Order: sequence, then C-alpha cells, then structure tokens
Amino acid sequence: MPINPNTCAGPCSNPYRTAIDAYDQAQHAHTETLTTWHPPLPYPAAPEPPTTRPTLGDPVWCTRCARTIRAALADLDDLASLAQAAVDGHRDAGARYGKTGATAKTHAGSPSPVTDTLDELYGALVEVEDQWREFRSYQDRPRRARGSHARRLTIAWLLDELDAILLHPGSVAFGTATLAWQRRLRGLTKSDPLARRSPIRCSRCSERQITRRDDGYYECGSCGKLMTQTEHDREFAEQADQEVHAS
Repeated sequence: MPINPNTCAGPCSNPYRTAIDAYDQAQHAHTETLTTWHPPLPYPAAPEPPTTRPTLGDPVWCTRCARTIRAALADLDDLASLAQAAVDGHRDAGARYGKTGATAKTHAGSPSPVTDTLDELYGALVEVEDQWREFRSYQDRPRRARGSHARRLTIAWLLDELDAILLHPGSVAFGTATLAWQRRLRGLTKSDPLARRSPIRCSRCSERQITRRDDGYYECGSCGKLMTQTEHDREFAEQADQEVHAS
C-alpha cells in the first residue's frame, strides 16, 4: 500500500508509516501462503488494511513537527556548548563519560571525539546555509573561523530562515537530521543535570520535574510517570502550541 504523498515528514506520522509497513509485510506473507494453499484447507484470510491515518504536511511538515524542529535547532547550540565545556575542562568530563568508557586516552595531539562531533555538526549546518543561500540567490556566507561563535551565528541565521526552509520539499533531510543531531548531542551531555531536565509539565501532576533517564525514558520526579522519547516530544510540541495560543 503506497504511503499518502501528503503525509507529514515528521515523527507524528511514524505510527502511520509503521502500520503501512506492517500491512505490506502481511500482504506479502498472505501472497506466499496462497502459493501453497489448496482445498479442503480454509482459504487464508487477507490482512485488514490499516486504519491509522497520517498527519498531513503543510505542505511538508505539520505545524507541530515544524515547531519541534525549530525547538531542536535552537537547542543544538546549548547542547553543543555543554559538550564543549567538558572538553575545555569547565566540567568534570571524567564523571560524565567514565561510565561508558569514553574517557579512553587518545594519542597526544589528536582531537577530542567530542570536538570532532561538534566540527561535524558545524559542517552540516553551514552546508544547509550555503545551499539555501544559493537557492534564494543570497550573498555568500561570510567566512569565519570554525568554533562556537560561528556555529551560533549559523544556527541563528537558519532559525531566521526556517519557516521558508521547511516549506521546501528538500527540507525533509534537514529536518530529520536536526532531530537526529539533537538526540546525538543529548547523548553526549546525558550526565549533565541541566541537559537531563525537560522544560515540560507532567501531564499527570502538572509539575515541572521531568528528567531524562539513562535508559532513554523520561520520568516525572513528582508522580513517577514514564514517557518514551516520542511521547515526550509530542507533549513538548503540544505544550508549546498551547503557550503560543495563550500569548
């Protein structure tokens, strides 16, 4: 069964895409079963088409996913700064990475893996900036020394252009990569209390006591409610939407 071409490219439609994939696999299995079926065996019942409906993009992303991408893009600089602080010695890097063995010594003079990751992030961001500048016939990006200041300026520029970028069909890769980068940097900074704390209110007790656990779940410190990453991101988008309408 083909996926609706107007389906939002974001995580909101993951259940729909999963349902379509499961149906296609069931259809394939049913076809295979028919090749060996013969009377008087009962005729194999065909799988029921999925009832899960997609969230439609407007035109590429739904409003909620567009907000989620904006929040993730804005979050990248803070997360990158937290990761860089460990490299610079401003925080206890050993406590942060010791449990995973990431404190293994590197050869003298070799760059830190965290620094490599942040350099890769900057390269990915400026590639999008350069492509969008070319597409819109803007002036070329000013050349700057790579570092936190250049990264911050690029993120700020992309945020200014984000509404227009997300209307372009080619933004699927960028939006998906932005969410992936947020998850990746959260992994680098997962031991930092500031990075572990979520800004959302618990939907059960309304307290702002939600933190991310090492197993990837979010837990409310007040009532103990658990949420997956998908559930947390959906709640984040819904609460952001409510704040926008309330203002």
